[in-house]
Amino acid sequence: MSLARLMLILPLLLCLILFATGVPRMAGWMADSGTLLVVVLGAGGALLLVLAQVFNQGRIGHMALLVLASFALQHYGLPAPGVAYSGPAYWLLFWLALLLPLNIVLIRWLPEYRPWSVGALSWPVLLLVQLVLVWAVPRSPLFVDAYSWVQSWQLQAGGGGLPLPAWMSATLAAGILLTRLPRQPDTVLAMLGVLLLQALAFYFAASAGAPLLAALLSLLLLLVALLIHNHQLAFVDELTGIPGRRALLNDLRHRHGRYTLVMADIDHFKSFNDTHGHDVGDDVLRLVASQLRLVGGGGKVFRYGGEEFTLVFGSDDLKEVTAEVDRLRESIAVYPLVVRNKAGRPADNRSGKQQRGRQPKDKVLHVTMSFGVALRQPGEEIEMLMKRADKALYKAKQNGRNRVERAR
Repeated sequence: MSLARLMLILPLLLCLILFATGVPRMAGWMADSGTLLVVVLGAGGALLLVLAQVFNQGRIGHMALLVLASFALQHYGLPAPGVAYSGPAYWLLFWLALLLPLNIVLIRWLPEYRPWSVGALSWPVLLLVQLVLVWAVPRSPLFVDAYSWVQSWQLQAGGGGLPLPAWMSATLAAGILLTRLPRQPDTVLAMLGVLLLQALAFYFAASAGAPLLAALLSLLLLLVALLIHNHQLAFVDELTGIPGRRALLNDLRHRHGRYTLVMADIDHFKSFNDTHGHDVGDDVLRLVASQLRLVGGGGKVFRYGGEEFTLVFGSDDLKEVTAEVDRLRESIAVYPLVVRNKAGRPADNRSGKQQRGRQPKDKVLHVTMSFGVALRQPGEEIEMLMKRADKALYKAKQNGRNRVERAR
């Protein structure tokens, strides 16, 4: 499990636990500080919308808007706790519980835009149309026939609780969100958490403050997702999935005393790009990163830039570190990189059957790396340490590549 995914799953679980433990206490909190909590919710939603605009997180912005709209409709459109739902009140709860999960799925699959850009206005307009219809139908002659259908689901649910269509909508939305999670699933997992919290809010709609608590926790979860996403953009290399140069410099600034730094470079990387194309070059970078991730001895790997990588060891035992680096070098050198024959790939299954046994074989390539190892001296600046490691790397290149050299 990736660190980003774990960092969001834990807050998601915490929010669910806070909701379960907080609902019984919300009646007292609402009596003491209900107005203040509503103001905090509005201010938090406004702040999240601004941050989503600044950081180009359209889905986060749309989700915040959806949470605020859902809370406003529940808070001002549903009767006080303890009053049975009937007529327009149950109509509102029915369509809220049915449509909110579907809107979350729609936000998930819409293109990413800034929340207040022209391209992002399609969903808010659609949301407004839904709100107008839900508000207008009870005030029209169509309401009698439409409500008789809604009421049939209320009777089936035993007069209370969520109707079957709402459960089906929430289950379908959760299944779609969990299908084909992206490589960085922070936003999607937050959307799933909001879906669960809002479903619980609808289920406990008769409990005082349950919609408010769900809305507060939903905005908190969306804020965590936004922070995690921007942390990933700043510190994690998108291609290889390992920490990037900024993360390396941040790590080194917080290290003191003696430690070992290793500069590594892929041998003949330009020839991979020139001969096989940039797609193969990207595959080479991913392969190298996946092997460097397996570093032992307490080492940490970073992508420095281009075809260069950096490893940092807390140990000052050059012999042990050099042995570990040499083990990595050998594991990379013997690992086969299969280059698929895209030109000869069949267009369909029928063509594939006809070509079977006559296609040119895929190429198998091998990648090698050179390493320069430098032990930090007392008081040595980061720039000087990296220069010494670079000189050792250059020496490894001069001495034939695919080798490890120590800095003086």
